[in-house]
Amino acid sequence: MTALVHAQAWRARFPSLAHVERYLSTIADPEVRANTRLKLGLVEVAQLVPQTSPLVQPRPVQEKQPEWTSEPKHAEISPLGTLTFTLPYPPSLNSIWRSILVRCKPKNPNAIPYRVQVLLSEQGRNYRKAVISCVQNCGQPKTPPGARLALLLIVSPPDRRARDLSNIPKALEDALTHAKVWADDSLIDVLIVRRAPVHPGGRVVVQITPLTETLFGVE
Repeated sequence: MTALVHAQAWRARFPSLAHVERYLSTIADPEVRANTRLKLGLVEVAQLVPQTSPLVQPRPVQEKQPEWTSEPKHAEISPLGTLTFTLPYPPSLNSIWRSILVRCKPKNPNAIPYRVQVLLSEQGRNYRKAVISCVQNCGQPKTPPGARLALLLIVSPPDRRARDLSNIPKALEDALTHAKVWADDSLIDVLIVRRAPVHPGGRVVVQITPLTETLFGVE
């Protein structure tokens, strides 16, 4: 009981604890300040108040990420037969091909004995290998034989530099053909390329849907 009475000593002189702390901050001598605090009952108050755990800061609410941001280990197949998987960001159309001069025997003896041959560049070959590996890791998904297809590409560039979306599909389509996801990219009747937020390193979420209505019959 004495401790409780003593603990209220500061109330006789100050309207609030804030005023007490302001007053104590004016006392330069640490020992005098500690004794004054003791006389005002602040030590006893601290002893009487049960210790509580620090307040837990609420976690910031995270925005729900769109479904396409997840990178499935295996290709996802919807009830409609849509294949969904993630591939690396492709090189630009201008960098996947290179032209070389090949010596030849022209029909015209006066013609230059060289011809221009367009080859897949090293960057293009490396991307093709990467796509084939990704498709294999996804369980080697395949479209129904001969089905006409709708292709949706959701493109997350590696940075904010200006890039043409029209440069994206060709290298990716050719790589998927070599990965045997479809027989040929000429089966694509609908092509949609959509830009998405930047992703470190870049990526493309691929969605392939067999079409039930098409101008062409099943081959």
